[in-house]
Order: sequence, then C-alpha cells, then structure tokens
Amino acid sequence: MQLRRVAAWFLFALSAFAQSDRGTITGTVTDPAGAVVPGAPVEARNVQTGAVYQAAGSSTGNYTLSQLPTGTYEVSVTVAGFKKFVRQNIVLPVAQTVRIDVALEVGSATESVTVTEAAPLLKTESGELSHNVRTEQLDNLPVLGIGAGASQAGIRNPYAVMQLLPGSDWRPDSSVRLNGLPSNTQSLRIEGQDSTNGLIGTQSMTQPSVDAIQELAIQTSNFAAEFGQAGGGVFNATMRSGTNAYHGSAYEYFVNEALNAGQPFTSDGSGHLRRPRQRRNDYGFTFGGPIEIPKVYDGHDKTFFFFSFEQFRETVINNTTTITVPTAAYRTGDFSKALTNRNVCPAATPNCDPLGRPIMENAVYNPLSTQVVGGQRVRDPFVGNVIPKAQLDPVSLRVVSLIPQPTNGGLTNNYLAPFTNPRLTYIPSLKLDHSLSAKTKISGYWSLTSTNTPNNNTLPAPITSAVGSDIKAQTVRLNFDQTVTPTLLLHLGAGLIYNGVNQPVAPYDPVAGIGLTGTYANLFPSIQGLNQAQGGMSANMGPGAKVNLVNTKPTANASLTWVRNNHTYKAGGEMILEGYPAANETYANGWIVFNAIESGLPSTLGQSLTGGVPGFPFASFMLGAVDNGFIGVPSKSRMGAKAFSWFVQDSWKVTRKLTVDYGLRYDFQTFLREQHGRIPYFSVSTPNPTAGGKLGGVAFDGYGPGHCNCDIAHNYPFAFGPRIGVAYQFMSKTVLRVGVGVSYFKTAQNGFNSYSTGSQNIYNAPSYGDPAYSLSAGVPYKITWPNFDPGQVPLPGTVASPSQQIDPHAGRPPRILEWSIGLQREIGKDIVVEATYVGNRGVWWNSAYIICPNCLTPEALAAYKLDLNNAADRTLLASPLNSSIAINRGFANPPYSGFPLTSPVNQALRPFPQFGNITNMHWAPNGDTWYDSLQLKAVKRFSHGLDVTASYTWEKSFSMGTEADISTLSPVSPATNDVFNRAQNRYLSGLDQPMLLVIAGSYTTPKWGTGQSMAGRALSWAARDWQIGTILRYASGLPIMAPIATNGIRELLFRQTGAVGTTGGTFWNRVPDQPLFLQDLNCHCFDPNTNFVLNPKAWVNPAAGQWGTSAGFYGDYRYQRRPSESLSLGRNFSFREGRMNFQVRADFTNVFNRTEPVNPVSNNAGATQSTSGGLTTGGFGYINTASVFAQPRQGTLVARFTF
Repeated sequence: MQLRRVAAWFLFALSAFAQSDRGTITGTVTDPAGAVVPGAPVEARNVQTGAVYQAAGSSTGNYTLSQLPTGTYEVSVTVAGFKKFVRQNIVLPVAQTVRIDVALEVGSATESVTVTEAAPLLKTESGELSHNVRTEQLDNLPVLGIGAGASQAGIRNPYAVMQLLPGSDWRPDSSVRLNGLPSNTQSLRIEGQDSTNGLIGTQSMTQPSVDAIQELAIQTSNFAAEFGQAGGGVFNATMRSGTNAYHGSAYEYFVNEALNAGQPFTSDGSGHLRRPRQRRNDYGFTFGGPIEIPKVYDGHDKTFFFFSFEQFRETVINNTTTITVPTAAYRTGDFSKALTNRNVCPAATPNCDPLGRPIMENAVYNPLSTQVVGGQRVRDPFVGNVIPKAQLDPVSLRVVSLIPQPTNGGLTNNYLAPFTNPRLTYIPSLKLDHSLSAKTKISGYWSLTSTNTPNNNTLPAPITSAVGSDIKAQTVRLNFDQTVTPTLLLHLGAGLIYNGVNQPVAPYDPVAGIGLTGTYANLFPSIQGLNQAQGGMSANMGPGAKVNLVNTKPTANASLTWVRNNHTYKAGGEMILEGYPAANETYANGWIVFNAIESGLPSTLGQSLTGGVPGFPFASFMLGAVDNGFIGVPSKSRMGAKAFSWFVQDSWKVTRKLTVDYGLRYDFQTFLREQHGRIPYFSVSTPNPTAGGKLGGVAFDGYGPGHCNCDIAHNYPFAFGPRIGVAYQFMSKTVLRVGVGVSYFKTAQNGFNSYSTGSQNIYNAPSYGDPAYSLSAGVPYKITWPNFDPGQVPLPGTVASPSQQIDPHAGRPPRILEWSIGLQREIGKDIVVEATYVGNRGVWWNSAYIICPNCLTPEALAAYKLDLNNAADRTLLASPLNSSIAINRGFANPPYSGFPLTSPVNQALRPFPQFGNITNMHWAPNGDTWYDSLQLKAVKRFSHGLDVTASYTWEKSFSMGTEADISTLSPVSPATNDVFNRAQNRYLSGLDQPMLLVIAGSYTTPKWGTGQSMAGRALSWAARDWQIGTILRYASGLPIMAPIATNGIRELLFRQTGAVGTTGGTFWNRVPDQPLFLQDLNCHCFDPNTNFVLNPKAWVNPAAGQWGTSAGFYGDYRYQRRPSESLSLGRNFSFREGRMNFQVRADFTNVFNRTEPVNPVSNNAGATQSTSGGLTTGGFGYINTASVFAQPRQGTLVARFTF
C-alpha cells in the first residue's frame, strides 16, 4: 500500500515536472554603462545542426538556455537601439554551465558585434567537481586498448577515461573507485538516464561504442541535486548526433604478438622470451547527417541520424599459463613429498599433540585411527605420509583419472597446455534527432551490446571450470524538450535496458562418469579447495555456475526549468524499475569444497601453531572427505527493486561575480526482493522445529501461507540530500569554488541476483576434522524448491548453514557527506590551474565483514565463566560434547534433542547452535569510509597543436568493513579483526595510495616554412602532422594486509564473517625495529625466482586466545609501485582542405617494458619458505613467476579515416 502511494505521488509529479545529459549557457545582458537590459531575446544556434534555441532575459538581465545538447554554439542577442551581439565558438560540455555575458553596444540592429574567442575555461557558475572528455581526446591518446586489458568484452572501453582523473583507481571492467569511496558505487548514464549494470556490476555489458559518444562528463563531488543514486561519481555519456553535413569515420585497431615484448620469466627454448600468440581486431564505422529522401523530404536543420557499428574479434592462444596438477605420487595417495620436515608446534612445547608428539606440517593423518586422549580427539599420521590404496575414495580416483598429467617434474606450476579462447563483441547503435519547431525537440537512441565467448581455460572437458558467456544488452532512450515560454523549459525522458546473460555449459552425467550421486543437474560437480604451497590442484574443477539471467530496467525522468530574475529554478523526478528474472542451475551440480583438516589433527582446534598446519587438502580429496559446500536444485526466480526520486534546485546569481547553487533531493528505494516470496532467508525470530523449537529458522518474505506475513527488511524513508555550492569570481581570472552536500547511493544488491538464490543450501562439516560426507556415498541432502518448511535447515542430526540472511535494514542506502573548497586560476586564455581540498565521509555501505550473527560473543563466554586466556577453557571449547572433558565440566548437555554429540562445545554455545557460519549476509549497511585529499590539476586547452592535462593527488583514505559495493568484484578485501570491537576496525583502506600523478597529452607538429622550392615543400610535408600522445600514471603502492594469525582464536570463536575473502580472525603482531622487507620491492635489484621479499621475523603470532594488536594495514607496508606508461606515435594525412583525414599510428602500453611480477605471498608469516634447486617454491614472501601482474610492452596499430 505504501509503495502504491509513493508511485502515484511520483507519477503525479512527473506530469508536472531528471537527470540531464545536456548543458547550460547563462549570462547577463548589459548596456554600455553596465546597467542590465531586461527582457532581451537570446538565441543559441547549434552550429552543426542548425537547431535554434530561444530564451529571454529576466527583469534583472539574466538569461539561461538550459537542456542544450552538447556541441558548438553561436549565441546572439538583438535589442532595439543596440548593435546585434554575436558570440561564436562556444563549446558546451555535458552537464556543465558556460557563462557568456553580453555587453551590448549602441547602434543599429543591422550592425553587429561578433566575438569569436572560445568560451572561458574558468568554471564560474557552480561549486561541483567535474571533468569533461570528448571522444576526440580519447581517440588521440593511447587509452583505448583492446582485449582483456580493456574489458571482459575485449572491445574498447569508454570508461577507460578513469585513468585521466585525479583521485581515481580503475580496474578494467571490474572496479571504478573515485575519491576514496567504495568501488563500483558510480552511476553510469547514457543520454541522461541510468544505464548502470544491475546484474554483476561490470561496465562492458551495457557500454556504448566509443565512437558513438560525443562527450563523457564525470562529476566526482558536489554534483547538483538533479543527480543522485551515486557514490563514486556520475558518468554521463551524451551520444553523437547527425549534423547538416554528412560526416563519419572508419577505423581498425590491430594487435599482433610481433608488436609485443616477450613474457618475463619464460623461454621459447631458443634463448628468447616466449610471446603468446595475440590476434585481435577492433574495427567499425560511423555515419551521420540529415535524413533526406530525394524529392520527398529534406531534413536539413530539422531531422538527423547518426549510426555507429563496432566489432571486436580475437582468438586467444594461451601457451604461457601454468597451473598446478597432482603429481603421479599424489594420484596414488603418496604425499611424502608434501612434508616440509617443519614442526608447527610452538618452540616452547615442541611435542604438543595430546600424545606428546610433534605436529609436522602437511602430515596426513588417518581418520580411522581417531581416539580420545584426555578428552581430545587425536589421530595417527599415515606411515611415510602415504594413504593405503584401500582407503582411497573410488569417486576421487575416477576424477583424478580425468586430470591431465604434469608436463614437468615440479610439485607446483607443473602443467602447461596451450588452449584457445575465441571472443566476439559487437555494438551497433542509432541516434535520431528531430526539431518539430524552434521550441520543440525530440530525440531517440538505440544500441545493442553483444558478447560471446566460451571462456576456455587450460583444463579439458569435463573437468574444466570454464563457463561460456553469451551477453546481449539493448539500450533505448527517448527525450522530449519543449520551450513552453522563453523562460520556462520542460524536459521528458524515458528509457529501457534489457540485459540478458546466458551461460552455456556442456552436459555431463556425474553418476555414469565418476560415480557421484545426489546432485540435481547433468553437470560435472564444482570441486574446490585442493591446493597448498606444496602442490595439489590449483584450479577449480567443474562449472561454478550455469544461469540464464535478465535485467529489465525501465526508466523515466522529467524536469521543469524556470528562469526568474536572478534565479534559475529546476525541479524534477526520476523512476528506475529493476527486474531480474533468472533460470538457474548454479549449485545444482554441487559445490564440493575440501580442506586440510579432514586429513589433519582434530585436536589442533583452537591450538596456537607456528604458521603451517597438519593435513593436506589434496589428501582430504583422495580420502573423499568433504569439508563443506553448496547443493541446490534448478530454480526460477524473479527479483526486483524500485527507485523514485524528486529534486528541486536553484542557481542564484547573487551578483555577476557570485553564484550560489542550492537544492534538495529525495530518494526512495526498495530493497531487492523476490516477486513471489520464494527465497528462503535465515530468521532470528522464527522457531526451528528441527532444532527443538529453538529460534533460528527459515522464513519467507511476504504474505500468505508459508510466508512470514511480514516484510523481511525495511525501506528507508528519510533519504533527503541537501546540496549547496558557491562560485565566487573575486578576481577576473580567479574563482573560489566551495561545495558541500549529502547524497545517497543505491540500495545494495551485492550480486545477489546473479546466483541461484532460490535454491542455495549450505552444508558444513559436523565437527572439526570430520567430513560432511564421503564422495563415494554421494551428496546426501534431499532438496526441493520451493520449500516453505521453517525447519528445512539443518537436516536432522547435522549442523548446517542457512542459504542467506537479509539485514533488516537492507533498504537503507549508503549516505555520503562530501565537500570541497578550491581555487581555479586562468593563466592565459588556454591554461587553467586549480587546487582543491576534497573530502567525504560515507556510512551505511554494504558490508558483511564486520558482523557475525552466529559467532561466540564475549558476553556468552562470560556467562559460562570461560576465559580464552585459560588453556583448560580453550581445550574445553574444542572438545566434543560427549568427551570426558565436557562431561566432567558440566557442558555435556546438548542445546536441543538431535544435536550431534560429536560437535565441539563451542558449537553448542553459539547463539544458533543448529547452524554453522551464516556466510551469505546480504545488504548489511555497516561499512564506513573516510577520505581527505589535496587535488591539483592543470589543463592546457588545445592550441598550437598541444593539448595537456596533468593532475596530482595527495590523499589518505580509511575504511571500516568495506572496499566495494559488490564484494566479488572488490580489488581487495577489507581488513577486520575483532568484529565485536567495532571501533578498532577503522583501518587504512586497502586501496589507499597517498600519491597519484597523472599526465596526459598530445602534440601535433605544425605546417611550417613551405617556401617555393620543391625541397622546402617536401620537407614541410614530411615534418608536419605527426602526432605523439602519452598517458603517464605514477602512484604509491597499495597496502599489504597484515598476516592472518594462526593462534586458533578464529576457529574457537567461529569468527568467519559473511563475505568473500574476509579474514574473520586476527592479525600477527608487528615486531618493533624489525624491517618489513628482505628486498626493496621498488629497487629492481633482485631476482624474484631466487629471493623471498618479506621478512617473517617482522611478525609474531599472538599467544593462544589473544587478539592481535596489529592494524590491518600500515602506511609503510606496501606492494611495489605499479607505474602505467603508454605512448602513441602516428601521422595524419589531410585531404579536401581538412575535411577528410587519414591517421595511422601505433599505441604502446608499458612502453618502457617494465617487469611487473605478481604480489608476494603475504597472508601467513609462518608459512614455510621453501626452495628447490635454488629457486623459491612457496612460503611467506614468495613471488610466483609463473604469471605476471601486468603484461610486458604491448603494441596496437590504429588506422582511422574521418570525414
């Protein structure tokens, strides 16, 4: 009922009153004495299309022409008694306001005064921070690469413009981060309406073709009230329109390995570095102009079209990627080579197992030898670390027979097999513009972005984890602009995005093929967790997903602009509806995860070890001992969310030098929910019949039989965002610009719509060291969907985890308070410099990292008078409920009938003992961010062949529990320590880079000194029109997370939280006065094949039961710097007096061919530093040279014809 009222209110407002992809020209009309001229008629003519836009000055002489399409304009003012005023060459950027003051001269209206100078670079009309980039600038810089370095689609990515911005961090297609705000919190807009990919968060799915774009405007802070539902910036793309003259282009981007440097740390067998085969082509054309039908219709000055087509093709042949596969010995159960001969017992107690024996790293223990000694379960290691053949699981053996044999004799990186992976992407688009009259304009836009690839990898079918990708996204836009009166303008817009993702996977019968029963799809199972430093299987086997997803997004917006006296008022609204129908088989094949503990020593639960662990993951697999996983059935669901917003704002020209922008925006958004309430959620208030009626059962959103008759979460009704900005031109060439405002991002989705949310059943090992089941017995869980039983989890006699939990405040969008204060100074007519302090504070970011709904709390331990500093209490917590230790201390009573008595005491003391970790916590608004920076920028506008932009950022950013809106796309994981001590989790952001310098520019050699001689003309022709472009980007290294402690506290308290990649425990303590590095990562003076680079002596494991005292990140503990240096060199050939141009050039990335090894292993300071034949093979500070962080020098040939 509430939603219906909100929708009705919105539709009513829409009919009276949006987001703008247009620009504004404003100014004041004065006479020769400087007095204002009221009511002056003002006309702006688009030079390319001839379209005319009319307005009139107010009673105070102010005029505003808003909602103008980006382009070049001529402004004219005609007033009786004065000469006609004409101002030419006014370039209007997207979402910007250009001030053109009109000074009339006395005379006849038949006379004219024409000003031809370009519009000023100073921004005198608002306090926002923004950056505008025209497509021509992108085309002239080596920024538009193709292939995996550009996007998942391979095609040129217009959002690569991020590389030019201050305060930015961009990972192609996966991460956009601006001004310290979490990644992927930007808003992407095409033709003024939202086009952000709601399915997964990657940009390429819905991106337009670069050459179809007229201009990109990126607003990074203090944007006007009309823009919202954005955290890390608003990217506003205006698409190209046809003009009165036919124009277009044709181009080809060509990649071949002959243009590249060799791959570091490789050999082709003849003394040279190996060059992986690369054959890529990105080609296309554009064409636009007036629509003409001979003798029927002439569209000049009226009707225009612009068509664009771009296509990318490649077939990757990868012959350099090595993975780890099991050795011949491992395949037969012989793990003698996995032993490192390292005792992981603390030095003070070298014989620390319950029988007084040492615990050797990677020792494989026999599950059949389990006995209870002193109340603790202990096992005997297999003799020689060899599993007898009789104990090898038959399903595991059949899986192993499908794994290729090693191609070299190493334990790790021992398999290299070339594979091919074709990819085809194409983007056609069409834009139409029509002027019904000088007062009425309409436009429409359509595009299709299609990508298809099998995503092959080095493993063969059926064990490959490759999942094909067939993506088709259509974008439609309609815009209508009406000049109601010379001072009143109406804008209406509507749009639709239809984005479909299909993941084809080859069928496979797991029963007939490998003997595995109990799954629900004819697919190979997804087998994971098989690798360790001493080998195993580094690649997952089997498809991790099979899904058919659609994102249907209708949008609508509207605005009304009214100029009155010194004010330009604007009011409007926007509607975004998100729908996600999905047919899904993810998890139906079974996600089967293995762990070292099933072949390890159960008594080590909660025990402080020195870094390594007993047990071996691949040995657990060979025993068939499954640790945890997911199982589901094929399901169909329909998720959806709605968003409505309204805004009102005013641009108030207080004086000719002082402008104040202020406004208020209101956003109402719903949390994502399933249309029919078929998704099971964990509910803290629902009795669970399987657990004897204890609270903690499964609930279903909505109303009716089987449902909770409630809303599972709440929407936030108070998202009011006030904004204010001031621009004060206190000197003719200097502007003070100040802005502060509150904005809200979108309600979180966290990729939830992309998984098999309808049927996602999590299972865990019943107790530490015991398997959930054996592979030979098959997956034992019987699943149906939909199933409205509140006790469906766990199965009787087991401990499991619910599918997911939704935070009750899931409808609360993140809130950002942002501000800036800066000075902008014009130095000559073509150079502007500015210095700005930029800051923000964000709250309510999506974060499941700093909550743990089913962890043992300090209050629970205190209630049972347990102390983690007491060794006996730690032993008790790790002991089975039916052990003598638990019985003697009075902890043997199960929390409910049917609770497995082999579970440890700490499981019985959990808030919800029937469950394991609740790992899928969705949309928990718990994350905070802090950001402060000084941003310097200099712009040299194109003149004399030179165009340069340079920026420098000095910043510091902190975060608490969040680094990205979608955790699976996060470049780093947040650092968390004790989740019940929230305040201490404010750490330096894992993406903090104190220094960032970006220089981008291009230079074209001029025509010079032709003379009359043939030699002079030849020399001039040979030297002119050469073009060089560069992008240089230098930044501090990213912080390295402190090593994760192995003192047992994580396992004792179940401090694994509900998000991917979290630490969930605590950190090793930093040792004062010990160097953090064994090698300077930036010195280029060591061989990563033979040197460890991190110092294990700089860290010490906290004592058992103790929380570490280290911060998650330190400013002086960083990975190496990763400079990005690109260069282009080419030649332009002009024809027909410059109306046609043919360009040939070469673009190079990593032009200096810097070697960029991967980051060192840093998560466990106690991991054994192992070597073989003088080469490092694993351990703390190990750099794996089988791959590189960034590719060596890569070349692209570009040919472009424009007319």
